Amino acid sequence: MEFLNGLLNELMSGDRPLLSFLFFLNIILLVLSRPIIGLIAPNQDNKTKVKLAQSLNILVLGFQIIDFALRRSFVDYDGGYLVNLGISLMVIYTGIFLYSLSGTFTRRRFGKTRNLDDKTLYIETYNSRLINILLLAVIVLTVIYSLIKVWGADSLLETTGIFGIFIAFLAFTSAIWAPDIVSGLIILNSEMIVDGDVVILEGHADEFIVARVTLIYVVLYDVRNNHRTLLRNTRFIQGRIDNLSRIASSDGIRQALKYNIGYPEFSEDPELREAELAAFQKNIGDMFTRSFEACDANNAIKVNRSKPFEWAMTNAGDYALEYTLWVYLDRIPNTKITATIRSYLMGAMYKINENVYAASVIEGVDLSTPDLVNARLTGADTPQ
Repeated sequence: MEFLNGLLNELMSGDRPLLSFLFFLNIILLVLSRPIIGLIAPNQDNKTKVKLAQSLNILVLGFQIIDFALRRSFVDYDGGYLVNLGISLMVIYTGIFLYSLSGTFTRRRFGKTRNLDDKTLYIETYNSRLINILLLAVIVLTVIYSLIKVWGADSLLETTGIFGIFIAFLAFTSAIWAPDIVSGLIILNSEMIVDGDVVILEGHADEFIVARVTLIYVVLYDVRNNHRTLLRNTRFIQGRIDNLSRIASSDGIRQALKYNIGYPEFSEDPELREAELAAFQKNIGDMFTRSFEACDANNAIKVNRSKPFEWAMTNAGDYALEYTLWVYLDRIPNTKITATIRSYLMGAMYKINENVYAASVIEGVDLSTPDLVNARLTGADTPQ
């Protein structure tokens, strides 16, 4: 109890105003950490950030209490090291706080708004990212200068030496982070890819939702496998990117399904063959038409109901005739929910395939590909 009374008297006496300010500031930040971080990063899961901020506040408070205990226990200890360490942590904490706050402000001021999952969000643009980079440089230099002042390394030689080491570090590591920053600016400047877009990357068969384009990397949601993927900005724009959220016309996304249909058997009479061919083609047309009508009647299948299916024979092979069916899907909504995107892409295509099969059964069209059988007869007189 005597220890706590002594600590409180020192904090209230005003003999060490910096220590008093630091102590009460950490208590306030510890209590208000959740609403403060919620203000900086709205509409996000901030549990981890809150825990880190609270842990930092508790750590700085612990440094101050230990420093006070050492000064009371050892006469030769004049204090300063732990206090400076706590102040340094608070300076770094303040720098991170200011950068996060500036990011939120620049997105609101220079970014764009987009409705995602019935929420209005502010997304990054080229202008907001460029201002963020400039603010980051200013904040980092200010933090370094403040740390120099805290530890008393403020002579001209020491100050220039520390800044020289920092600049040399940036120069030697620029090949690692600079290309990603430039690539991120290219992505934002193109205005072709924003948060919530569904994309297909060259070399990857799966569809991805762009969750966030950060300074160094892009966060993606894998639609098919329902997990998160991280790609550096340079790798993200290395190859072709198909943006399924930016359709070329109001018809919707055009997808193709291929079916192998066996050759029909024809009579020897040319007139009968012509009638049989017409009947065969009519059955195929009726099959695809019936499948569209079934999809049109089912609201759960996300197809463009004003755009009927299109089909054509695209290949006459050795085994079967290849028919390609082109379908137009509904416009993909602005969402980051993978289940919703699956229902618009994979779910719709699977249901269309089921309806084509059902229509083929009704119309009597066999969708199984015939196999070529190569048979050879051998007799007793076959040479061994």
